[in-house]
Amino acid sequence: MKQERKNRIIRILEEFLKIGVLFMLTISIVIMGIAFFDTNTKGEAPVGDFSTRDFNYGWRIEGENHLWTTTLPTELDRKPGEMTIMVNTLPSDIGDGMKLMIRSAMEDVYIYVSGEERAVYASERIDGMNYYLPSAYVVADLYRADRGQEVRILIRHKTAGIINGVRIAHGNDAWFSIIENGLPVISAASIVLILGLVLLIAVLFLGRTLSVGAIRQLSLLMINTALWVISESSIRQFIFLRPSLSQYYAYLLVEMIGAFACMYFDEVQHRAYHKAYLVCESLVFFQIIANILLHTSGVMPLYRTILVSHIWTAVCAVVSIVCIIKDILNGRHREYRITMIGMISFVLLALVELAGFYVNRFGVFGTWICIALIVLMTTTVIQTVYDAVNAFAKKEKTQMAMTINTLETISGAIDARDEYTGGHSERVGLYASRLAREMAAEYDLSEEDILRVHYIGLVHDIGKIGVADNVLNKSGLLTEEEFSLMKKHTEIGYEIMSSLGESIDGLLDGIRYHHERFDGRGYPDGLSDTDIPLIARILSIADSYDAMTSNRVYRNRLTDEQVRAEFRRCTGTQFDPALTEIFLGLLEKGELSTYTVNGAAADAVGTVRMSSLLDTRLQQDLLRGVEVESPSHVRMLCYLMKLMEKKGKDYDVFFITREEVPMAPPVMRDFGTSIGTDVGTRETQSILTSQLKDHISPHDVNIRYTAKQSIIALYDRNDEQIEHFFQRLAKVCPHTQVEKLGESVAENSAQK
Repeated sequence: MKQERKNRIIRILEEFLKIGVLFMLTISIVIMGIAFFDTNTKGEAPVGDFSTRDFNYGWRIEGENHLWTTTLPTELDRKPGEMTIMVNTLPSDIGDGMKLMIRSAMEDVYIYVSGEERAVYASERIDGMNYYLPSAYVVADLYRADRGQEVRILIRHKTAGIINGVRIAHGNDAWFSIIENGLPVISAASIVLILGLVLLIAVLFLGRTLSVGAIRQLSLLMINTALWVISESSIRQFIFLRPSLSQYYAYLLVEMIGAFACMYFDEVQHRAYHKAYLVCESLVFFQIIANILLHTSGVMPLYRTILVSHIWTAVCAVVSIVCIIKDILNGRHREYRITMIGMISFVLLALVELAGFYVNRFGVFGTWICIALIVLMTTTVIQTVYDAVNAFAKKEKTQMAMTINTLETISGAIDARDEYTGGHSERVGLYASRLAREMAAEYDLSEEDILRVHYIGLVHDIGKIGVADNVLNKSGLLTEEEFSLMKKHTEIGYEIMSSLGESIDGLLDGIRYHHERFDGRGYPDGLSDTDIPLIARILSIADSYDAMTSNRVYRNRLTDEQVRAEFRRCTGTQFDPALTEIFLGLLEKGELSTYTVNGAAADAVGTVRMSSLLDTRLQQDLLRGVEVESPSHVRMLCYLMKLMEKKGKDYDVFFITREEVPMAPPVMRDFGTSIGTDVGTRETQSILTSQLKDHISPHDVNIRYTAKQSIIALYDRNDEQIEHFFQRLAKVCPHTQVEKLGESVAENSAQK
């Protein structure tokens, strides 16, 4: 009890520490959030001012016949190829080292100050550049002498009449706000890229041991999309020495998103819609090939073909949604229900990103799709871990089921050898688990612990395999020498199972110590009190209870009053007093039912199966002194019947008695040796056995029970088949009586 109390204190301390460290982590996260968002910065160390000045007012737009003033940014009604000239006067506080910045939205931009060209970003100035050059920030140097001077910006429009805002700043401070605005997107893209690379590397190393098809496609989707976001970033001028080349890779990357997404979805959905996804992937791929050919041949640049590619991307999204809806309708989504959340989020946010390309002309690209990919990766990882845990649990459950089946088989084999304790091990497991459940709250036993107690009960007597039959099945009292051999079954069982390893916690303790006594007078090691493992103390009570409530060859079962009186008498000597009190409480409240009926083994619902009836018949006959010729053969039949009953297959058992006849012709035994013609009981039975041999199937069993009776066990037959069998038997054995097990003696077969 002291050790159990100590273990309970340790478990409570462990739980307290787990909760404590999680609480501290939560507090830390909350404080970090306050530090990140709280604007009360009084007394904090400042970071300085990186603000820039907007130069968006007072711009005069020069037309052919008119002049008007506008505020930037703006969008004009311009056709591709038309020129816009903007004029303004620089502020009077311009100094050396200052910069003027404007973003080109795929237009050619020329900046002049006092008629001097200060900056140019135009297709004609870049080698190998096609007409549609990538968007970029154009920066012009300013000097003190430029104060109050005229600044003229010429813009040649190529896609739309978009004119972005203009900024003036000291040095490169103008970039600070751009970097600040673009940092979240580029950070998200970088995270997605790194995570994609990590997944890809994991796939390369774990691909041989895991099913990683979906993860591989997800990693490629993440890498491709992250690279596209980076290529379209507002700060790509800081990332690439030649950002103008993004006119090629940016288009290719964005067009391949649809194909990679379809490949990923196809893997997640276990290729249930492989043909549909394959069509989408093919359309995207061949469209890309066509776009490249049109671009290189000069027929149509990539920018002009992007609309068609976007249409196919939208088609991929629609197909994906349709396939997900189909899976929801047919219930297949349960296989990937966590990932499905990420898939739907990705499709919807990708469509938002696509719509933003045409609607929000001044927006920043990549934010939504990066969020979608992070959500998708998170749900995929969770789903993968969930599936792995389930697979492991399923494997563990399967292994446990195999272990349980093995234990039950061993239990049946043990009981099959013992002629007087049929079903004992199975009942001990049931009684022990019921006691453990009643103890659960006080002794902190989990459901798993209760099941473990049951399984250990099944094989607690496995050591009887090593006990000689003449000792195990002796009908009278054992001699001192025989009892010493019988006691060895605990050590034999311990050694057998220890060589196989303890697959169930407490298994070895239950096998070795279930015959220890609380007063220290038990065997094999003479343990006492709580030095006896808890599992052994539980089994000791369950073992004794079944012995008291089952028929034995030397006595019938004890009455319920006698059972309770015996437990009270032995509490504190043979049994743990605390456990005995709990067990007696179950008996007195009627919450524990015996798995025997009148001493015969019964199942959980109180039905006595045919195997138990035969087992009881054998015990009763042995108790009455009937000379059963081979009790071990009958016991083996009981064991076989029990195995078949678990599979839903039944034997119908009949006792066949043939009247003695004055004369009998010689017959041949199984091995061809003739039997004599002496008139007698044994000769009569030999004739009966020979005649029955030709009328039973290989699945039936025919064994000699006594000198006057045989047992016929007919396997899995209906009433009509049984009736037909005995009609045929009556023709060849007219002088027989048939008694069905569990019923009164039937009338003479010949009269049926």
